[in-house]
Amino acid sequence: MVKAERASASVEFAFKSAREAGAVQRALRPEEALPASTRCRVSIRRRKNVLCLQIDAEDTAALRAALNSFLRWTIVARDVIESKGK
Repeated sequence: MVKAERASASVEFAFKSAREAGAVQRALRPEEALPASTRCRVSIRRRKNVLCLQIDAEDTAALRAALNSFLRWTIVARDVIESKGK
């Protein structure tokens, strides 16, 4: 049996302010805090107005699924924050 290679991705999101980045980080925290599955681990860090997402997965399918979910959640959180400012 051939073992699949691990896959990982790092994504950085630049926000208008550290406050916005912090709000999105707090919105994503429950997803990050879920028990690590056997296929994927996610960590979210913030440097001022930049949100850093690190995903480590057992295979590319797990990486793609996690990446798609976190990208969508990040975009939704950003859009909610921006709509409140209007």
